[in-house]
Amino acid sequence: MANGRFREDLYYRLCVVPLNLPPLRDRLSDLPDLVQHFLGRAVGEGLSLKRFSPAALDRLARHDWPGNVRELENLVRRLCVLNSEKSISAQAVDQTLGLKIGDHADHKKDWREEGLQEAVERYLKRYFKAHGDALPPAGLHMRILREIERPLIELSLKATQGNQLKSAELLGLNRNTLRKKIRELGISFARGQK
Repeated sequence: MANGRFREDLYYRLCVVPLNLPPLRDRLSDLPDLVQHFLGRAVGEGLSLKRFSPAALDRLARHDWPGNVRELENLVRRLCVLNSEKSISAQAVDQTLGLKIGDHADHKKDWREEGLQEAVERYLKRYFKAHGDALPPAGLHMRILREIERPLIELSLKATQGNQLKSAELLGLNRNTLRKKIRELGISFARGQK
């Protein structure tokens, strides 16, 4: 809408019930179903039928998925093409993701030890890597800002129990700017809820 490529009146007609679809890393229980779906799609494209070992599925659940569902789809397709075995192993997943043994160990830094800049840089490196030789879709700057802005505003509203004036003050925004951002991002909240 801000770029004039989408009609504002149509947006408000469609935005009756905003759907908040969390990133794949926040809904890892969907992984087995998504993997099955993408394996079926690969068979439909003429690739041979494969299955993921339980260890491979466990390995997928420990990945951060910076490229979300599209990264998973590309990974499943790549594994179907590159592996002659019928069962895809955790080692094959690691090799395809370009990881060395131990890269995915659970001893990640505590959030206080890593700054936001480091976390964002790590995320962006994985995001670019997930696209291989291709570039990510255009509009990356705005997408990244929105991904940071949404949880920042949601958590601020939660911390102030939905009080927009206090949230605006906390964020260093004026109240009208905050209201505009809440509308643009489709954030819903209930006043008084913690």
